[in-house]
Amino acid sequence: MVSIILVTYNRAARLKLSIEDILNQTFRDFELIICDDCSTDSTEAVCREFQKRDPRIRYFRHKQNIKMPANCNFGIEKAKFEYVAILHDGDRFKPDLIEQWHRAISTNENVGFVFNSIAETDDRNRIVNSYHEFDEGVVDRHLLLKRKFFRRWRFDSPVYGEAMVRKSLLLERGLLHDDFGFYADVDLWMDLLHNHDAYYCADTLISGPTKDIQPRLFEDNVIDYFLMMFNMQLKHRKRAFRENRLRLYFELVIFALQSSLKLFYCLLLIIKNEPVRSFFNSVAMIKHKLVFLIPLAVTTILYPILFPLLRTYNLVKRISPQLRFAKNETRDKS
Repeated sequence: MVSIILVTYNRAARLKLSIEDILNQTFRDFELIICDDCSTDSTEAVCREFQKRDPRIRYFRHKQNIKMPANCNFGIEKAKFEYVAILHDGDRFKPDLIEQWHRAISTNENVGFVFNSIAETDDRNRIVNSYHEFDEGVVDRHLLLKRKFFRRWRFDSPVYGEAMVRKSLLLERGLLHDDFGFYADVDLWMDLLHNHDAYYCADTLISGPTKDIQPRLFEDNVIDYFLMMFNMQLKHRKRAFRENRLRLYFELVIFALQSSLKLFYCLLLIIKNEPVRSFFNSVAMIKHKLVFLIPLAVTTILYPILFPLLRTYNLVKRISPQLRFAKNETRDKS
């Protein structure tokens, strides 16, 4: 038996597709717990209709918006079974997703969670990109944590937000922690990898719209995200190398270089896309951290040069499609 938790918020149209994909799974022995984070669209009506059709569905709607970590934790606490599949609204799932996940986790005792390759789709649900990080099978915890999570300078995650996890491990660690907001699941995967291996399904079992693969970053939220991931990475690196002080110092040097590069990238995004005030707001948020002194100083000094260059790039990028369209239209008329 499997408990499937589907967290949702204001995506009624695509939610229908997600629920249909879940109900059409080849693995039939499951309960579906839909956790609605106080949606203001027609999500409730959609879920109630499906609930009437299938007794395996349990629908819960919060009276106020409690955000993703708490919404997901609510579903985990309601789950009746040991194997918990965490899914998100708006994504599409292959019919054998749960079957593959269940087989992987139930036959590998030291596996804490199962994840898989994912794909990006266009507006017609055609796959435009897919991401394959590993070969099929058990992924050693040290490899995934220390050589994947700790070596990604953007601090992104090789494990996306959807996976099958053992409920006992979730309860043992205290579920998802809201310290890291929308990225609480990244903290969860890293936490589990300190003691447990993972399993990777090489099949592209989940796909979602291209625009949803990465979160929307704007104004000072870019820096909020950066600081959140900085603190998360620092916490787990200290824990992973606490038994070897020399290795820890070496790791912290690498981390300082990665952080500087990531921060420089974030500041460039702000200069490119946001008003001048956003840049100085960002500087104010991080100026107290000595480790960020070099990228801050370099970016600030180069600001008069970078600003016109990046704004010109934005302008060219925006008008290029229009120029191509006009050119094609002229060619067609001739």
